[in-house]
Order: sequence, then C-alpha cells, then structure tokens
Amino acid sequence: MKTAKSNFQYKRYHIPNVVKTIAVLNLLSKNPKGMTQLEISKATGFTISIVFRLLATLQDYECVEKNPSNNAYTISNKFVSFAYQSKNDDDLFENSIDIMREVRDTLMETTMLGVLLDNEFIMIQQQLGRHSFNFTAAVGMKAPLHTSAPAKAVIAFLPEVEKLGVVGKIKFERYSDSTVTDKKAFLKILSEIKNIGYATDNEEYVRGMNCVGAPIFNACAYPVAALWVTGPSERLKASDFAKCGEYIAAKAMEISKRLGFSGNK
Repeated sequence: MKTAKSNFQYKRYHIPNVVKTIAVLNLLSKNPKGMTQLEISKATGFTISIVFRLLATLQDYECVEKNPSNNAYTISNKFVSFAYQSKNDDDLFENSIDIMREVRDTLMETTMLGVLLDNEFIMIQQQLGRHSFNFTAAVGMKAPLHTSAPAKAVIAFLPEVEKLGVVGKIKFERYSDSTVTDKKAFLKILSEIKNIGYATDNEEYVRGMNCVGAPIFNACAYPVAALWVTGPSERLKASDFAKCGEYIAAKAMEISKRLGFSGNK
C-alpha cells in the first residue's frame, strides 16, 4: 500500500532554524513596508527571542535592513542580486555594461538596466548621467509596472498568457495626471509598444521625470531585461521620444544579439 508523501522530500533532514529563517524571509517578502519583531512573532508563532536572533543574524549578513524610525525590518537589496543571478544564465551585465556607458555618453542621461522578477520590475545596474543634475536610484529600485517604461517594454513582448497574467495583477494606482489607470487602455499601449519596439514614461510616475526603454531578448527570444534612460522632462522631452526610443531599441538589440538572440520575436 502506498502512503501519502510529504511535500518535502527531505523533511527529516531539515534544520529547524533554517526553516524558521526561510519563513521570516517569506513573510517579509510579502510585506515590503516592513514588519517589527512583534509583528513577525505574531505572524509566525515564533517567540520574540527566536525572532530577535534570526533578524540579528540576517542583519549582520546584510540580508535584512532595520528602519530606525519604526524598528521595522525589510528584505535588503542583496536579495535582488541573488534572485537575478539564479534566474539568468546569460551574463547580462557583462554583455551590457559597455553599451550602457555608450548610451549614457551619447544621451548624457542616467542609463539603467533592469529585470522583471515575480511581477516586479527591478533596477539592477545604472550608469549616472553626465549632467550636473541627474535622476538616480539605489540598485534594487522598484517601480509600478503600469508607469515604468522598462517594465512596459518587457511586458509587451511576453508570451500572451504570461503577459495577461502579469497585467491581471496590476492595481493601476494613479500617481499623476498622466498615469494610465485602465487595464484595457494599458493593453492597447502594450500592443503599440510591441509595434514600435520601445516604451516611454511621460511623467506617469514622477512629475518632471521621463524615461525611454526597450527590451533585451535572450537566445530563446524571451524578454529577459530592459535598457532605459531617465532624465528631467525638460531635457528628455516627449517630443524627442521617437528618436530616443529608436536609438535605445537599437542598443538593446545589440545586447540581445550578444546573448544569442537571432532577431525573430
């Protein structure tokens, strides 16, 4: 007679504190605004002393960060690189860095590289612009998918079922007068992006800031990342989006070909 098996093949070998650490990290991943030790204790059922030791260890290894203003813990950006490196076999950064610098030197604006991970678009590398004033962000920065030029550039080229799954989870919160807050309108924009090959953010998330981005494909013609520039709307003007977009798309394609992309999407 066959007996029911546990979901965990090697459960008998599990180390209790490792299991508890994973539970805490999983909890924090679902609460991006952070949680206090007490909140984590109540949510997990672990004692305060255990939670304290787990968080202290994770903090020493820079895996979590503590906000001194409210004592809430959040997952650090170190996990961004963990997730990226485990999900991408292609050496994206090595094949992108010189092109990022070329784009930065040509357009003079901050140039960024990012990936879509678990329905979030995350910036993994940047080259600061050449102007005295530039927009910049910490590695690990996340932006709403419906306002982000690079996110839209990637989502537009996802397989249809996957694309609809991602779009279906977007809350379409309004951030400015330019923000698209309707799913049907957003899908139409994605269709247009797929036709022209690049996406824009016309002050849709932050007033006074514009972005232009294009997708990067791997050897399987899958959009694994995006290359984009960001700058003040008075310099990176909407009237220049087409010219800038075509340039960014061409440079993103250079990276794609280095990753083995043949040119058939």
